[in-house]
Amino acid sequence: MHLKQFFNTMIKIPAFIIGGLLILTGIAGYLFQEPGLSIKITGPLAEDAQLTLSDGNQSHELDLGFASSDAAGEHAYWMIYNLNLNHAKDASQGNYAIENGATDRGYIKKSFWYASSKGETMKALTQESDNFQGAGDGDSVEIDWANVDQNSSKVRFIYKEFANSPGPITLQSNNWKNIDITPKPKPNEKIEFGTSWTAFIPGILGIILILLTLGADKFPKAHKHFMHAAVLVALICFFVVTKMLLGAYSEMTWLKEEPFMIIQISSLKPTVMLLSSGLLLIFVILCVVSFIEARKNRVAEEAKKAKLKPAKKEHKEKVIHKTDSDDTKSKESIDSKKEDRKDSKKPSGESKTSSSSSSEGKSPNSAAPKDTTDKSTRANEKKDTQIKSDISKDGKSEPSSEKEKAESKSDAPKVKRSNTESTQVGTPPSQNEDEPKKKPSNERPSGSDSNEKPEKKNPSENEKKSK
Repeated sequence: MHLKQFFNTMIKIPAFIIGGLLILTGIAGYLFQEPGLSIKITGPLAEDAQLTLSDGNQSHELDLGFASSDAAGEHAYWMIYNLNLNHAKDASQGNYAIENGATDRGYIKKSFWYASSKGETMKALTQESDNFQGAGDGDSVEIDWANVDQNSSKVRFIYKEFANSPGPITLQSNNWKNIDITPKPKPNEKIEFGTSWTAFIPGILGIILILLTLGADKFPKAHKHFMHAAVLVALICFFVVTKMLLGAYSEMTWLKEEPFMIIQISSLKPTVMLLSSGLLLIFVILCVVSFIEARKNRVAEEAKKAKLKPAKKEHKEKVIHKTDSDDTKSKESIDSKKEDRKDSKKPSGESKTSSSSSSEGKSPNSAAPKDTTDKSTRANEKKDTQIKSDISKDGKSEPSSEKEKAESKSDAPKVKRSNTESTQVGTPPSQNEDEPKKKPSNERPSGSDSNEKPEKKNPSENEKKSK
């Protein structure tokens, strides 16, 4: 599989799906969360402090208890314990009874507040609940409240709405001593409840994962770094959210059990955290699997390249050898063609020179063989020679006529010899033309063809000679 296709199928598409689900989870957690308010207690509250919760329809004054120390944790403990036990428990059980059809017992459906904490204060509250449940078993643990969050303790109020309250939901105090709220309220000033942006944290995680995945897709060279960063973020957030999930589940269980028995406690927070941690875990697993598969593919490709490398080298050497042999063959063929052209040009040049030399060395009488080839012209010439011979006999000039006869007889074979020798041997015809002149006129030329029959003389000429 190609790297880009593998990335799209194994990481990119699942990352978009998981990131989108995390965004939806964050949006749902933010929109459907109950209104809340967090305050920090930094020391003992004022003795005359009066803290009142209101939703525009009803109000509830907090019972600050009887703290035995100045530790902030103990003051927070009494505030939380009394609110849940004396207010939230009765309202939640009354609403639950109405929902299950118990309308004849005088219950009225109403909204309520409950409170929780974190850190050492939360541990102390949980231990107090365990001590209450195990009363009489001897398993109770005594708590030293003077050492529980001495300087700072957090209290978070949550409003659970069942009746349509006109609002706003507020907290009011006549004395804000050692209550840290930013900005610092004035005496008898009301602070409104609201939604917390921290509920959208799963959506933020989803956006981060999508952005890192897009960065890995857009910058292939830094693909590995982007994906490692995405896995690292998802893994760290998984552990953090899982830890928060355990705390949220423990808080929900603590509120629903003795001594508070707040049945209608909200389960939105642990549900959102559970979904977030599950999606993050799935993303981490997919990334780990993809890394393993990518590693296997890389090893397989390297092994394949290692196997193919000698074959490619051998093939390359063969191709180089083949090209070299082809080059040498082509050079040899070119050279042979050049030589063939030279050889073909040489005979034609020689024939041209021989023909030109033969044409230059021809005597004026060398044109006679063309005339002798014709029998009719030959006969006419013979008649002329006979007439001349007769005249020479009468005028006693026979020797000259015989000489002329011999020259006329030797002309034809002499030309034939020169032509044949010039074409066959390639000697200049000028050397062969002088040879018949030195020989006696009555001898047969040596250059004539042995197969050539002697010319028959005309019988009329013989008779004239005998006479």
